Amino acid sequence: MNVSLASSTFRDGGMKAQMPYKETDPRRLIVIPRWSGTPASDWYPWITSELNAFQPRPFDPVVVAAMPDPDEPTIPAWVGRVRQLLGDDPDEIARTVMVGHSVGCQAILRALAELPEGAHVNGVLCVAGWLWTDEPWDSLIPWIETPFVPARTRDAANRRIVVMMSDNDPYTFDWRAHRAAWQERLGGSVTMVSGVEHFNGEQYPIILQTLLDHFAHRETDS
Repeated sequence: MNVSLASSTFRDGGMKAQMPYKETDPRRLIVIPRWSGTPASDWYPWITSELNAFQPRPFDPVVVAAMPDPDEPTIPAWVGRVRQLLGDDPDEIARTVMVGHSVGCQAILRALAELPEGAHVNGVLCVAGWLWTDEPWDSLIPWIETPFVPARTRDAANRRIVVMMSDNDPYTFDWRAHRAAWQERLGGSVTMVSGVEHFNGEQYPIILQTLLDHFAHRETDS
């Protein structure tokens, strides 16, 4: 996959006039890491470097969040951090694309469900997203059992939730059931990737390409 070819499709602007932010504004990208993840983990430094190399940049800024107590994430702390990162400005929220990895997806879904009525981000990419896991440990159970309102999340995600799943993820072995749950509960568009387990490696061109294809400024947006 030659990801560099995608740069030829970008230009300043490209959003329709009804969007609440200026056409010349690039979209803001916020990445919420996995359990025990930091801005220096996994593929986060690589994708930041790749995105910042585009001219013009499809996303600016690219923020990989440092999350509170990443070895023991809690719903209040992580959802609060996502809400803090989103801020209160409806225009800034509307131009934001959220990317979550594993439990980071859960934090995003729950934070979006708490946004004020009518507020929405540009869209959400969930990498190795899950709605339950096969063998949850004690501190993971609240993330599975504490409910949120999927309809609120769908609306606040601008009805644009893209999910990337692996067919051999050790935490969600029955990928068919998980794919169906994402589609039925959240209207997610699911992309299956073979053999990448939990997406914990240093480089995934497929993540970059999916992000560009679904959420970046392109000529076809105009």
